[in-house]
Amino acid sequence: MASKIAKAIGFIGGLVAVVWAMRDRFIQVAVSREPQPPAFRSSPPTGDTGLQTVDGIGPTYASRLESAGITSTEQLARTDVGRIAEIADVSTGRAQGWLDQIK
Repeated sequence: MASKIAKAIGFIGGLVAVVWAMRDRFIQVAVSREPQPPAFRSSPPTGDTGLQTVDGIGPTYASRLESAGITSTEQLARTDVGRIAEIADVSTGRAQGWLDQIK
């Protein structure tokens, strides 16, 4: 009786070892059949004025600057750093960083 139990445990153990060794193969096949996740990046808006090409100026800051008449990076470069900070409602350090990137 004990030898039959030992054989059954050995068989089950061997079966578990084979499944464990092949687990990467099973997982890899399952993963390859999954669809690709959707891309959440959107394309830049059309009619981009160039203000958003400056690192740190997104749609919100660009619209604030545009509403004050600053519509290009050239106009931004000619504007005083204090005025830019006031228009965009940012610190002068951040506004100076924008100007440093342009120049």
